[in-house]
Amino acid sequence: MTVTIRGVADVNRILAEIAPREALNLMRATVQGVASDLAKRAKTDMPTDEGAMKRGTKAKRRRGRTGHVQSDVVIEGAFYWRFLEYGQGPDGVEHAMFLKALQSMRPEMSKVYTEQFAKKLIARLKRERGR
Repeated sequence: MTVTIRGVADVNRILAEIAPREALNLMRATVQGVASDLAKRAKTDMPTDEGAMKRGTKAKRRRGRTGHVQSDVVIEGAFYWRFLEYGQGPDGVEHAMFLKALQSMRPEMSKVYTEQFAKKLIARLKRERGR
């Protein structure tokens, strides 16, 4: 069996008509992947002596409204990240690790979304083919 998909319009049509539930699951995975990329980029801009903050930085899926998906980048166990982000910490330096990570992703955001979507779609198709 061969399936040919030409462009985003074909993907949208197929997912909307044939598998709307699978489309929502695929979108959840894609948004989670983008949030994970943001968390990885933020870790590179964090001060090197903050081990608890780097270990606690993760992307977490949240329950969204009906038809909407949501993932957040959170830091668990290091409440002081806000002080470092906004320059209110003991050193008085504004590290702005999340702002820097977000600004570095913005110019290539469509590429990041497309890569994550393609990676998640390929993994799902491969898993379904194995069944």
